[in-house]
Amino acid sequence: MTQAGNQSMVKKNNQEAIVRYLIKNGATSRADLSKILKVSKPTISKNTNELIEKGILNEVGKGDNELGKKSILVNFNRKFKYVLGIDISKRRFKIALGNLMCNIIDTLDIEYNHPNDIDCISFIQDFLSTNKINEEDIYCIGISYPGIISEGEFPNIISEKVNQVKLLKLTEALNKRFNSQMIIKNDINLAIIGERLKADLMDIDNLLYISVDVGVGAGLVINGKLYEGDRKGAGEIGFTIPSINIDGNYVNIEDVASKTGIIKTIKRDFNKIKNSKLYDLCNGNIDNISINIFEKALNQNDSYCNKLMKNVSEYLGITIANIIALLDIQNVIIGGDIPILHKSILPEINNVVSNILPFQTSISSAKVKNSSLIGALEIAVEETIKQILK
Repeated sequence: MTQAGNQSMVKKNNQEAIVRYLIKNGATSRADLSKILKVSKPTISKNTNELIEKGILNEVGKGDNELGKKSILVNFNRKFKYVLGIDISKRRFKIALGNLMCNIIDTLDIEYNHPNDIDCISFIQDFLSTNKINEEDIYCIGISYPGIISEGEFPNIISEKVNQVKLLKLTEALNKRFNSQMIIKNDINLAIIGERLKADLMDIDNLLYISVDVGVGAGLVINGKLYEGDRKGAGEIGFTIPSINIDGNYVNIEDVASKTGIIKTIKRDFNKIKNSKLYDLCNGNIDNISINIFEKALNQNDSYCNKLMKNVSEYLGITIANIIALLDIQNVIIGGDIPILHKSILPEINNVVSNILPFQTSISSAKVKNSSLIGALEIAVEETIKQILK
């Protein structure tokens, strides 16, 4: 690298350090920035002045520095640019507007069955108008999608057709309307980003996030960074096999532990459980089976539902234990609707894992709501900061 190239890189690194410090810690004097970041005062002054000229920073009055003297404070301009996070999983269309401090300004949540049911762009335009944000101020858009995403390509794995249509329709419309960069990532990968950020888990370098909902998937952080695999398919644990059934066929974890799998199991057993509370709650009609009714019967201590949920917990425990045994991950988060159906599920999973593995593992419930949406915002923020400091 040439000397000019080295100087350019040093300048970029210094400016990024300044911006990230101010985003995290708020208004600070130039003198204190120099001391904290261990960069000379002239270098700090030159870089902060340049960032002020670009509108990225602004001066916000005077305050005491570490020497007890009044100094002009500089701070990150939270209104410099905005980002959008979009989540199109679970047959919903969720939008979040955020600033570059990853603070959520407003959200919108719309439920629908098919992408032709709504005009995504009209909703986004009305959403921005309500918040008095111009379209040109949206620098980057992060999108959460339930499938495998290759860089710069459309999803390269079979997934729900309705989701593929949603993504294609949405990205085509956004490209026509917005002059903003788009980043598309798997929804569970974004969920682990959102969970780490908002549940104060950033100091945990190795973390496994399991989502058990309509499907079963995982997100993985190794050495503090999201691990996506060679083909962006890391975490597709729905394909893992915790059991082989009596017919000798492979049964994957999604077939037995997801919402879809549980409903399929109940329908298969329906005519054998006529004396159960679940059967009564369905009024003897197989078409009335739902996860909500299953949850109600489970909480009424229905013996069939208890046994089924114990099997689900065991399968999940085996799957998690296998992943931990391979990667030696100490901290595991479980999200999605299935793990919160009953208070016995998490202890049962912990019990299975502890019986299989020789070392202690922390398995806890997810705490962050809309973590995929928050993760979509965060990747948009990171990309924006990277681009504005080029």
